[in-house]
Amino acid sequence: MNLKNDIEFNKTYQISDISRYFNRKSGNKNPEAYAVYYEVGNAIKRSEAPIRVLGLTIALCIEGEGEVGIGVRKYKFRKNSLMLLNPNQYVHSLNSVVPIRIKVIGCNLEMIESIMPKLSGLLPLLIHNPIESVSQLSDENSLDIQEYMKIIDEKLRVNDSPMKRLKISHLIQAMLCEIIEKHYVSKDGVVRPQSRKEEILSKFIIEVLQNFRKERSVSFYADRLCVTPKHLSAVAKEITSHTAGELIDHYVIMEAKIMLAETNLTIQEIANKLNFANQSFFGKYFKHLSGYSPSDFRKMALL
Repeated sequence: MNLKNDIEFNKTYQISDISRYFNRKSGNKNPEAYAVYYEVGNAIKRSEAPIRVLGLTIALCIEGEGEVGIGVRKYKFRKNSLMLLNPNQYVHSLNSVVPIRIKVIGCNLEMIESIMPKLSGLLPLLIHNPIESVSQLSDENSLDIQEYMKIIDEKLRVNDSPMKRLKISHLIQAMLCEIIEKHYVSKDGVVRPQSRKEEILSKFIIEVLQNFRKERSVSFYADRLCVTPKHLSAVAKEITSHTAGELIDHYVIMEAKIMLAETNLTIQEIANKLNFANQSFFGKYFKHLSGYSPSDFRKMALL
């Protein structure tokens, strides 16, 4: 992928390439850096180092089928599957056995922050729901989302509009309202509440995302949520099939893999950033959970 001009968003790219571009730190002077539209249109096999999605990404499968790893789960997707990649969520594989077509809209954290107040608290339901990242739409609902994507794509192509960013923001806001309405709002306009267990899990995931680089103890997060470690792990296991400790380990390992594959940090520096007592302890932890030593994983990821 050629990033030299920073403007060629409307082409077919491997999803990992465009995601790595989209994840670059803010400060890019290109005015279109706040939102992108792109399509994936070929057979894909991506299972190397994970990607941490820093923006909100909405992907809709138009044809074909495959499997995507999001967070601790792997999801099957097919025609009309809607994939929601939340801020700071990890994508660790994307595979299809046949050519696929996926349409994708993404926006950065700054745009999310500008949109959130206008949705009167509904967007956090969408962003902080860790339970289902892939859902199946009807043909009618899929066409509705595709229409929004088409218009957003057209507006992103315009170069001489002083209101461009505002229009894109409102269009993404409207598309999110469509998605929220389909998933969270009943016909009488009442937002479907989370169950108590879903609420605990959602808050737990948010706490982990904020603290996993420093804290790996289940008791730390249980204290933050005012529940017992045993209850927290039971809730996590019931909803995700993983214990609270396994979920914490997942985020630590995903971050370690990204650091090993995407940075020049030494293994000691990575161990320090993830609050391990020493490099040896980090190495044993990493190999136990990934099957590779940190140095072997780095070599494999760079091939």
